[in-house]
Amino acid sequence: MQAISLNANGLRASLRKGLGAWLDAENPDLVFLQELQWNDLSAIESALEGWAVKASLADRPGYSGVAILSRSQWPECEVPSLPEGLIGEGRYAAINVNGQIWLNAYLPSGSAGPARQELKLQALTHLGLWLERQTGTVVLGGDLNLAPEAIDVHDPLRLDGKPGFSPEERAWFDGIASKGWHDAFRLGHRGEREVYSWWSPRSGSRDRNKGWRIDHWITNAPERVLDASYDGLARFSDHAAMRLRWS
Repeated sequence: MQAISLNANGLRASLRKGLGAWLDAENPDLVFLQELQWNDLSAIESALEGWAVKASLADRPGYSGVAILSRSQWPECEVPSLPEGLIGEGRYAAINVNGQIWLNAYLPSGSAGPARQELKLQALTHLGLWLERQTGTVVLGGDLNLAPEAIDVHDPLRLDGKPGFSPEERAWFDGIASKGWHDAFRLGHRGEREVYSWWSPRSGSRDRNKGWRIDHWITNAPERVLDASYDGLARFSDHAAMRLRWS
């Protein structure tokens, strides 16, 4: 089984850049999309013909939103709660695939100011509680806007404390790891450096590979992970596509 996740940074823009044809060629079983910036479900379904779409769209046009694409219909299931300030922003979607929960997540960056960062930290607390309640196999994928380790940012000394690489966020990641949740990429790529999933659009950051690894596959069933990787050459947005090969 293969899954792909991508922060599209505007689904319509990504489709114009060839995302639809690329997905057809890749032919994954599941696709997680974040930051759709499109809150018209019927239009999304028409644009993604051949895919079953489960989505949580933002109330505000042109903002946020997540979707799960599949070739088969799978039932939706419970998602983590959100702090009041993030409700209606289209942050989570989840499906049950043969008894396994697949949760697509898009957390705010926190870079808009202290209030948004505080909402992000609250959302992480809610997400951690949701993970603790799960008793079966879970795969969490998407853009968490969180770099877990120093090797996951291009300049850890300068960026330390910034939203996305704050001590609180790194402690949250360490905390779930201590409870049996695994960063799928690191299972097969321990210590690998200069692997990033997002690059600032300023100053040619992507071409110089000055990025952050903030998009993740996380699971409580590490034995099921065959490989997790990032495809930085698939340039449909400012994020790399993530692949997960799952047994």
